[in-house]
Amino acid sequence: MSKNTIVHIDMGGSRISALAGVVLNDELKILGEQSRPSDDVKSGIVEKMTGAAYKINETTKLLQNALRIEPIASVSITVNAKSMKQIPYTQKTTLRKPISEGMLKKLKEECKEDLKNDKTDVIDCIPLAYYLDGKRIEDPVGQKGYNFRIDYNLIVCHPLVIENIERSIERTGLAVDYIHLGMEAQATAVLEEDDRDNGCAILSFGSTTTSLAVYCEGHLQELMVVPLGGYNITKDIEELGMSFANAETLKCKIGCALEELVVKPVNVQIPHVNPNNDQIVISTKFLSTIIESRLDEILEPIFEKLEQVAFPLQTGIILTGGASKLKHLSDYITNRTGFPVRLGSHAEWLSADTDPKFKDPVYSQAVGAILLTDYLKKQKGEEEKVIKPRIPSKNLITKATAIFKNKMTDLFDYDEMDRDQNDQ
Repeated sequence: MSKNTIVHIDMGGSRISALAGVVLNDELKILGEQSRPSDDVKSGIVEKMTGAAYKINETTKLLQNALRIEPIASVSITVNAKSMKQIPYTQKTTLRKPISEGMLKKLKEECKEDLKNDKTDVIDCIPLAYYLDGKRIEDPVGQKGYNFRIDYNLIVCHPLVIENIERSIERTGLAVDYIHLGMEAQATAVLEEDDRDNGCAILSFGSTTTSLAVYCEGHLQELMVVPLGGYNITKDIEELGMSFANAETLKCKIGCALEELVVKPVNVQIPHVNPNNDQIVISTKFLSTIIESRLDEILEPIFEKLEQVAFPLQTGIILTGGASKLKHLSDYITNRTGFPVRLGSHAEWLSADTDPKFKDPVYSQAVGAILLTDYLKKQKGEEEKVIKPRIPSKNLITKATAIFKNKMTDLFDYDEMDRDQNDQ
């Protein structure tokens, strides 16, 4: 694999995907993607580590073979779990020498350790403002003074979020370059610098999670993750008696987020999941009522959070994520919040020879993660990996071989250790 090729693993709610790309002259060329259905990750948390490890290993091998590249040795990961939230935190110290990069790094690590316990882990520590002897300063490096203060935004989650990712990856023999915050990756892909500075909210509508991130003054100021998404809307439609696949098609093709905008309702016939039953007849107006009701449940906590935000959102709300393509979703959100809404796009980052299908908002997080990984590698050089590679156990390889021979009919016998760990 070329040293410039970056592979991102997306452990979404319904699929695990591997996507490869290379950044040249500020453009991203996506080389290819492989993905497999998965029920190993729930609301952003890996629940079945052995299964997740197998699918990560399978997708990277398939990607490697499809692109005819050298073996994939390292990947980047994004995390966007239901337990994640933002906590403001202030760090104070007395200076005895000028402020250095090393001092800032040490203070950040101390900040993480202060909050870390058996129920909380710190994913990211974002410096918002620096104060020297009571006065705010922009660049503290090299400055002299006595009292030094840093205001941080800490992104925290349950320790199992990162621990289970690490345990899954370690079983694959891959290394991890970076674990990115999912919303920061999406912001990298779809926001302009003015959006971050003037104030905006990103609403990422995914399969099993819906996330809100508020940016202002150039930094992430607020974060919220709701453990519901487009998958839950499809399940509601499925309850009418049709297959999940037909419910998903119905939602995507003729579904509408606002019942009042269905001015000319029509009846649609869908096969019943039981072939002995009559076909299901559903009105597009009733379908939109189902969708709107579930949207109310999913987005109510986010709307309440937006009402409490103390920052100006001059740019309004930017929609992204695979479920953001729902018809009239922008109108629904504007109707509920009063904010202007636009669909975020990462298309300008993509090279002309990239397959147009990768312009779909479902790829925004992966695009942003590759861009972030490329930037950090160029800024910091090849540092020690976040997760070091390990050779998978002989037992894991034996299981994987047996499954492959059985034509994938029974993906994995998940470790009892995995279940016990997640039940705690």
